Amino acid sequence: MIRIKSGKILIYRLCDVAHEINLPGVEERLHAEARRLKIERKPFSKALEFANPPVVFQLKSIEWESGGRRFPVNIHGKAYDFGVLSIILEIPLQNVSLSEFEETAAIVSKSETLKEESRTHLNQTISALGSSIVGYNLSRFEEDYTVFFVETLEPALSAVDFLRHCDVSRLMSGEQKILSGRMKEDLLQHRYSYFEDDLVILNWDNALMIEPSGSMEIADILEFANAQLLELRYYDDVVDRELGSIHRDISEKGALSIWKIKKYERLAAEVMKTIAELMGITEKIDSALKVTEDVYYAKIYLAALRLFRVKDWEGSIKKKLDIASNTYDMLYREIANKRTELLELVIVLLIILEIVIFIK
Repeated sequence: MIRIKSGKILIYRLCDVAHEINLPGVEERLHAEARRLKIERKPFSKALEFANPPVVFQLKSIEWESGGRRFPVNIHGKAYDFGVLSIILEIPLQNVSLSEFEETAAIVSKSETLKEESRTHLNQTISALGSSIVGYNLSRFEEDYTVFFVETLEPALSAVDFLRHCDVSRLMSGEQKILSGRMKEDLLQHRYSYFEDDLVILNWDNALMIEPSGSMEIADILEFANAQLLELRYYDDVVDRELGSIHRDISEKGALSIWKIKKYERLAAEVMKTIAELMGITEKIDSALKVTEDVYYAKIYLAALRLFRVKDWEGSIKKKLDIASNTYDMLYREIANKRTELLELVIVLLIILEIVIFIK
């Protein structure tokens, strides 16, 4: 029987907590507990380059009890400069069969205790970081992601042999019944291997990894892609609200006339400022991670972005910003027209004044 000699289940819970997180401030507050994330698969090279690497820190470990069994849970955190905090629950598992791994994963996914622990550690982290969290605003947006991480198999198998002998579809789908052949094919569509004995299978809300080296770098990449998705979802909602606010302001001010030019100039300036701020933020999110030298990591990262539909969210934000830009252009043209009308009126009044003075 094939057994997982060493592995773990990683539960990622990502929350948007602020407009920005001051990462040097996080390092200063957490001291030795904090470090910057590095992804360097090849010696002396940078596989991926962060514009501002997130800060990783250790949180207090706990014991979790379920079904008469006790599990150690190591808890970590990550802070991203664009306002996301990630709480990671790591449940080590040793010498278990795949079915036992599946059972534990099913229990983990339904555990309210673990969800509560995530929320508790999130609140404690927010409190500990204090002023490092700039513009605190805990939004309703969050992302959950699970990584099933296998380090050592017994007996050792290639990725091809593992998939031949083990059905991972129930583990990754969370279903109790056996999936159809077509569904299994779809589930395994996004699978990658670099060596014969490693494997990554991506899914919408989880991933399976077999990594004999124990490296967590691909898991870090998937977490980062989830952080980008979370921020784009949040800012898509922000753009929606800003557009609604702009249209309400225009409606409340009524039709533009020469007597309302100043009010509309202020509104146009606010619209332009909002567009510039949002474009800057989305550009910051998009350029936060650059693939430099590693084709394999790039392939996985870009596949994750496609799977999470990150580009769709970027497109949605861009379309809405285009609408806001068109609204600004419309306001600017209307203001320019009213200024011309005002100038013409002033000229007419001056002519009339000259005539009156001349008659007198």
